[in-house]
Amino acid sequence: MKPVLMKCVWMLMVTGLVGIMSSRAQQHKADDQAYFTGTAPGLYMEFNEVAVARAGLTIMRKGKADADYVPVGKTAQPTSSADFHRRMSEAVDLFPGYSLPAMELTDSLWQVWNGEDAASLLGARSPIIHLALGLGFLDTGVVTGQTYAYQFVNDTDGTRFESEQVIYERTLPSFSPMKNTVVDPGESRPHLEWQSEQGNGAMQFDVWRRISGSSADFEKLFTPSGIVVNAKGDSLTYLITDTTALSGVRYDYYLSGRDVFGNPGNPSDTVTLQVGGRRNVEAAFNVQTQAVDNGIRLYWAPLEQRYALQNIVILRSAVYDGGYETIATVPVTDTAYIDPDVLGGKNYYYQLLIQGEANFSQASPRISGIYQGIVKLLPPQNLEGKDTPEGGRLSWYYPDTTNLRGFYVYRTWSITSPLEQVSGLLPPATGLNSYVDSTQQGSGGHAYYMVAAVSTTQSLSPPSGIIEVLRAGSRESVPVEAPRELRPLWLTDTTVSLTWLDLHIRSENVVAYRVYRKENADTAFGDQPVLETVMNEFIDTLGHGQQYWYAIRAVDAAGNLSPASPVVELTSQYQKPLPPGSVRLVPVEDGMTVAWDTDGGSDKIHGYRLYRASAQGDAEQIATVDSSGEQAGYVDTNVESGTRYYYYVTAVDRYGVESEWSEEVSATIP
Repeated sequence: MKPVLMKCVWMLMVTGLVGIMSSRAQQHKADDQAYFTGTAPGLYMEFNEVAVARAGLTIMRKGKADADYVPVGKTAQPTSSADFHRRMSEAVDLFPGYSLPAMELTDSLWQVWNGEDAASLLGARSPIIHLALGLGFLDTGVVTGQTYAYQFVNDTDGTRFESEQVIYERTLPSFSPMKNTVVDPGESRPHLEWQSEQGNGAMQFDVWRRISGSSADFEKLFTPSGIVVNAKGDSLTYLITDTTALSGVRYDYYLSGRDVFGNPGNPSDTVTLQVGGRRNVEAAFNVQTQAVDNGIRLYWAPLEQRYALQNIVILRSAVYDGGYETIATVPVTDTAYIDPDVLGGKNYYYQLLIQGEANFSQASPRISGIYQGIVKLLPPQNLEGKDTPEGGRLSWYYPDTTNLRGFYVYRTWSITSPLEQVSGLLPPATGLNSYVDSTQQGSGGHAYYMVAAVSTTQSLSPPSGIIEVLRAGSRESVPVEAPRELRPLWLTDTTVSLTWLDLHIRSENVVAYRVYRKENADTAFGDQPVLETVMNEFIDTLGHGQQYWYAIRAVDAAGNLSPASPVVELTSQYQKPLPPGSVRLVPVEDGMTVAWDTDGGSDKIHGYRLYRASAQGDAEQIATVDSSGEQAGYVDTNVESGTRYYYYVTAVDRYGVESEWSEEVSATIP
């Protein structure tokens, strides 16, 4: 069965699709300032300027028997989003097919109306929105077939403009033809689709049905329906699913398009079908296998219940390519079956067939299963904990107790210490399970817990996530949960990102986090945080040799602070620069030239330091050289003839960090 996409008409109007209606909904224009449309409730007029709507208008009307214009109403823009929503609620029943938008959408439209893009709402050809904004007016006091003239007075500056004579009669729009594209008789509920061009397609429609071949008139049908736009945006598809049809009966269907005001237009093609005709039955979906204590368990997604479905046929083979035989026939309401006639360690292949009223579905994809006597369980989910007077109370969720014997609870006092089992075998419950660690009742500090599921064969599931419970000993609960799972990630050699579990998804009371930092392991964190943030991330920079300790505390709406998270210690990853390479000595007339290769002018190196030693003394710094180009050098003129000198060069980066010494080079001054 194909799904039917339901869409409210007003939503289509807001998205601008109903802009296609502008050419046919118009009956008469007055200098492009107003246009008129005949509707069932009365004569609808719409104004084409935002400024006019914001100023407000007094609507004056003169009929054939009137000597002069008489006032019939006023327009005014709403004063607030709530007033805008109230006005739409008053107008929504005037035109069929509309529903009242949610307050969230009302607030969004109100922001657009009060912003720079207010004129964009002129194209949202929804009478509900325009009446509420003062862009439209509905004159319900007119008489069909009578001629009227209107005068509009600006309530702000008194200016006015007039319309030509307008005859009140219901507008009959002409839509693009709606041609039938899909006729699916179904097994109990037929599905039909029509298609038209998007440029002049009907934005609303009614469904009409009668028993085929009878003399009865078509009757309006109330059944799930909807409109979708194709990916290219150039056509509309009209969908219906008849949930009231009777199997075996032949029906005629057609659609009648309506414009945004509910005025009926031209009909679609007429389609005939007989419900429950011979057709393909959908195959079983998401078939899987699981080894259990007494065999191989097959399970699959629930079938969409149809009156014509008969059975689910299960086939099995010892080889993948053929030899499938029926091993069971189960009701269509079943979603699982255990095959007990299996041998340990042997592989089997399965397929499912769905038996319909007249034929079978295609076979499901082939799925293999092997019986090993070990049940593989899912880990417990959504483990949570809190402090109570009785001890740490844990709760977790487990969806399926099939082949589940129970649970074990594990605990440790430190995140770096191994977990130890603290509970016996806990009997399982479908859904929510709980446990109170009464042995921890009087102790304080942090406790860390984990839960594992136990199968009927005593095999353990993968563990749940580890949670932290802060024990206070006597109070019922910790007001604000401490952040946990604090993790560092180095983005560069000097920049680190600290993230932690976002508590916003667990508690609505948590509104922010405070980040604390210190430079000594033996001192306490200060009272003032380095940052307060709503994000569960903090990015910090550590220079060469720096070391910091971090902790995070959560803040609730009342300003209460949680306990501190586990402390994380970080040491800068920044490395010393490499020493210069290819240091060379060249004797010159006045002394000795020392030259070396640089890193090509990189901004990482700020300069170089030159050291010199002789046989009689230690090395001393004799010069500092700026970093530039691909080579650097220095002429040492403070030398004595006949003396041997030893030279070393180091690189200094932009943080003042000095590299190790280069390789030693030496020479004797001539």
